[in-house]
Amino acid sequence: MSSLTLITLPIGNIKDITFRAVEALKSGEYFYAEDTRVFKNLLGALEIEINGKHIDSFHEHSEGKIKIITEKIKNGTTVYLVSDAGSPMISDPAFPLLKKMREEGIDIKTIPGVTSVVTALELSGLPPQPFHFWGFISRSKNERKDFFLELALIPGTHIFFESPHRIYETIDSFFGALPLGELVITRELTKTFESIYRINQNNYQEKREQIVDKGEFVALFHVENLKHSPVINSEITELVRDYLDVKGGTKKLAKIFAKLLGEDTKKIYDQLSRSDKE
Repeated sequence: MSSLTLITLPIGNIKDITFRAVEALKSGEYFYAEDTRVFKNLLGALEIEINGKHIDSFHEHSEGKIKIITEKIKNGTTVYLVSDAGSPMISDPAFPLLKKMREEGIDIKTIPGVTSVVTALELSGLPPQPFHFWGFISRSKNERKDFFLELALIPGTHIFFESPHRIYETIDSFFGALPLGELVITRELTKTFESIYRINQNNYQEKREQIVDKGEFVALFHVENLKHSPVINSEITELVRDYLDVKGGTKKLAKIFAKLLGEDTKKIYDQLSRSDKE
């Protein structure tokens, strides 16, 4: 029976490809790839014959091809979807296509493999349950800071992607919002120059300077379960909303952290003030 089949490809080290993925790449005829050149290079590296295969592009600007792909599958063709690396569903535009498949009653299959999200989680050493994945976060400095403040209310490990062009700005935004937090930065996962940086207020400047702003980045941080009553949680939520609404200063931020951490407001305020001066 024809279907749409997602294939997860290696995120860096080509040896991470699965036997099932190789079999599908060899036997499959119709492929849609994020970048056809990257995909053809992968097939060449795996010594898989390209002749006879129909390879077309499918990316964030390809929604017009959804109807074409749907008709192909309805006419009995099995179509394979791949991204440049990892799963086509993680940060890549597979979801609109999958949504259409569900609406049309078309089978969706997957050939799983390595994902940078789980790889980064394993290397971070942070608690794995629950974890929340946010994809790429906002490019806006103010929105990034607000984003981190909002996540301070959500227990669990938070995972997001960042580009090399904004990694320093994002680190600054994180510690501007959560100066007492710890941020784990992973870079070039499974590749030759794989790196893990654990950054906190004590080693902030040292670690920041060590980071090479090239390659692919996955960042993580953990928020402990709040041990306050529902009333206090509601109060914290209102404080955050008030801060975000009026772009509040250090005093209001200190109140929020005092509630979150069960610490004295003045103590937190003094720490934040020192951080601002540094």
